[in-house]
Amino acid sequence: MNIPENIQKMIEENRKKMKELKPEERFIRFYETNKPYGCFSNFAKYPILLNNKEWATTEHYFQAQKFAGTEYEEEIRLASTPMEAARLGRDRSKPLRKDWEDCKVQIMREALSAKVEQHPSIKSILLSTGDCTIVEHTTNDAYWGDGGNGQGQNMLGKLLMEIRSELDEYVPEFFLPQWIAFPDIHPFSIGWRMGAGEDYLMYLWEWRKKQSPEALKEYDEYFTPPQEWVEAIKLRNALKNNIQDK
Repeated sequence: MNIPENIQKMIEENRKKMKELKPEERFIRFYETNKPYGCFSNFAKYPILLNNKEWATTEHYFQAQKFAGTEYEEEIRLASTPMEAARLGRDRSKPLRKDWEDCKVQIMREALSAKVEQHPSIKSILLSTGDCTIVEHTTNDAYWGDGGNGQGQNMLGKLLMEIRSELDEYVPEFFLPQWIAFPDIHPFSIGWRMGAGEDYLMYLWEWRKKQSPEALKEYDEYFTPPQEWVEAIKLRNALKNNIQDK
């Protein structure tokens, strides 16, 4: 079916308007590895291959490169946990390479790029964040993270966003859950069957169909619905099951 050019333009303009709703909510904040989007953490257990060696995590690689070419590099590579690798890497009794401050960002980028390219699930999750701002949210680090108050440099988040934008499959598009985009529309309101609410649901479900199961899992665990939506979903599922039983 050929859609007239003027109608197609209106649809695209409406879609653009919809996906830009609530800019203040378009942040993906991560830190703990057992929380949504924790896979972006350097402590997440996704091994990488770099320099003809396997590194248990990106943290192992990053910390070891502080002592590249020395016995300490291998010691850190073989550390039992990323926390142990971090502890060894921060030990200032070891001879830190002289150019570390000049090269540390590039080394982190190498590690993150390897992680994204070598793990399809991570790549799909990163792509699914669209044009959202990615933030390592922690009071423990105001350089790689945001310092906990948004005032930090968030270099880790910035590198992830740079890598994301360079992926061939990247599309700068992200749709928030409907309860965030339109908080004033009740779950059972007719507003979801007409007008802006109906349009938004259509765009949201089209976007969701393009995402991997891993990406949707992170999304659904990160954006938890408010209680009225939880109850509405339970009721809808119960009614659906009741109809199927009959």
